[in-house]
Amino acid sequence: MNTAELNKLGINSIVAYNKNLLESYIDNLTKKNLSKGDARRANIKTAEDLEKYRLEVKNSFMRAIGGLPPKGEVKAVVTKTHVVEGLICENLILETLPGYYAAANVYKPEDAEGILPAVLMVCGHSALGRMYEVYQRVQRCIAKAGFVVMGLDPIGQGERITYIEENQTEYAVNPSTHEHEYAGIQCLLTGITITRYFVYDGICALDYLASRPDVDEKRIGVTGSSGGGTQTSMLMMAVPEKIAAAAPGTFITDREAIMYSRAPQDIEQIWPCMAADGFDHADILACMAPKPVMILADDSDFFPLEGTERTLAKARPLWEIFNKGDALEIAIDASLHAYTWNLANAAADFFSRALKGQPREYMESISVSNPEDLYATKTGNVVKSLNSRIIHDFVIDELKSIDRENSRLSYEERRENARKFIYEQVYNYESYPLYIKRSYKQNSVLNLNMELFTWFQQEGILNFGALLKTPGQKPDKVIIAAWEGGVSMLHCNLDLVMEYCEKGYGVLVVDLVGTGSLSNDYYKEYEPDYFHTKFSNFANNLLVNGDNVVAMRVRGICRALDALEKIIGEDTEFGIITKGKYNLYALMAKLIDDRIQFVDEYEPLKSIRYIAERKYYNNHNIKSLLMPGMLKYFDIDDLRCFAGCKNRV
Repeated sequence: MNTAELNKLGINSIVAYNKNLLESYIDNLTKKNLSKGDARRANIKTAEDLEKYRLEVKNSFMRAIGGLPPKGEVKAVVTKTHVVEGLICENLILETLPGYYAAANVYKPEDAEGILPAVLMVCGHSALGRMYEVYQRVQRCIAKAGFVVMGLDPIGQGERITYIEENQTEYAVNPSTHEHEYAGIQCLLTGITITRYFVYDGICALDYLASRPDVDEKRIGVTGSSGGGTQTSMLMMAVPEKIAAAAPGTFITDREAIMYSRAPQDIEQIWPCMAADGFDHADILACMAPKPVMILADDSDFFPLEGTERTLAKARPLWEIFNKGDALEIAIDASLHAYTWNLANAAADFFSRALKGQPREYMESISVSNPEDLYATKTGNVVKSLNSRIIHDFVIDELKSIDRENSRLSYEERRENARKFIYEQVYNYESYPLYIKRSYKQNSVLNLNMELFTWFQQEGILNFGALLKTPGQKPDKVIIAAWEGGVSMLHCNLDLVMEYCEKGYGVLVVDLVGTGSLSNDYYKEYEPDYFHTKFSNFANNLLVNGDNVVAMRVRGICRALDALEKIIGEDTEFGIITKGKYNLYALMAKLIDDRIQFVDEYEPLKSIRYIAERKYYNNHNIKSLLMPGMLKYFDIDDLRCFAGCKNRV
């Protein structure tokens, strides 16, 4: 075979290959997992059943987000008070953790007297946060109905944008979803999540409202749209006891609908292992039953309405247990994804009926303010004005805590903890027979013979490999070669392969999940792969189903050894050569698989920890390096040591 043709080699050289293999796999896995939750939910017949189930949902969610930070004293300072549209507006700074600040506005009717019900509005993905004109109108519309309403800036939005460097005119990392993703990856590496800080901020805001002398702590609701709908949902699972009524907007659907739409989700919407536990959006609602809940939806949202309707149907029987089916409502507007004015009015009416016992008439319009008038800080930014801590500071705290814990352990304890952690991740799947298919065609590349093979690393996931060796030789030593692009990049690495073949090795170049002929058009080596790409979306769907790209690639290496034992023989000596970040997968595989004798690393990835340690890192294709919690157990040098490796290159 001419070397110029090598990059055309692929799994379809042997068998017909479904280009949607990864999508089919994750679809089937998700449906299989969620069916478990549907079955359990259908068996809820009594209030006692529901209470037990709610606890299961909450425990799964809290485990998914890494728990909450230690509870501290919440401090609030009103920096400005003014009147707009007959509403008193307070500009408020909330210190939710020591040195960590949020900004908010609190509205209430100017003529209000006594104790009022309250609503927390958590904001969706807008760089302006609570000051976005759509969200201003929602806050004021509900406040006009006779409520104290608090609009809270989420992380990375409004006055909480983080990545602003002196003497730069552009954000170093864009606000909102990009900031969430960027800092969220660092959190996941250390075993926590950025989600826990969203939830904790919301809890602090609810507690602040409950502490106000003008608020009835037993009549506090929560609402939000899009990312705010997510935050509303998270609070419904985490602290339903603090919420009297909820109106989650333009988020509640189901994972099946999200999956089929292929719409990306922000990192705080990714709750690791919750789908694996069987939980879906119906379980968000279950945590509130039989309290008043109104789902706010748009008919043409990218959170599909058909999923919303299915979720509503699954959850309604839980309200019927208490003969309160009417307390679970839905309001649908004709719109794309938005907290529309019609939905704002629907929310105001809902909260008025649920928390005041009286309907609210439709309000035609309301004015908005310039964002500067709503600033709680002098500069419009808590980092610049107050030197607020940022999420990365908490990541650094977590790394220091990890170091302290590990310093108390012996080398053998650390090694065994790392081995067990990797093993449990890699073998977290049902076993599947080893079917090996081959090309049955002898190809030659320069002075080498080449044969092509494919096998299943697990049900629904294929691997592909090209075995090269010196003609006439049956090698008793075989090396797995793993690098970006796999077989499709053999032409770039042929000299290296020939070098090992000349030493008497056979070399199996492998395509692992998401690369080479198995990329499924999710990822192309030389194209930017950052936020909201197809590969990133696939990685997120793995996370909610209790898996990750790193584990799948290590699994692929171990399964390639199984295949080689059948192809060459069990008495074969095995090693691995890698380029770039593939040394991570090889070293992890060696730690859990005694068949691997050595790992030769070329241009190796030097560290995972640096991604979390540095404020700024290169996040290209970053989810191919993400196994949640890995830094609690090892970095690259630790792996080499634990696996008994010295890089021989």
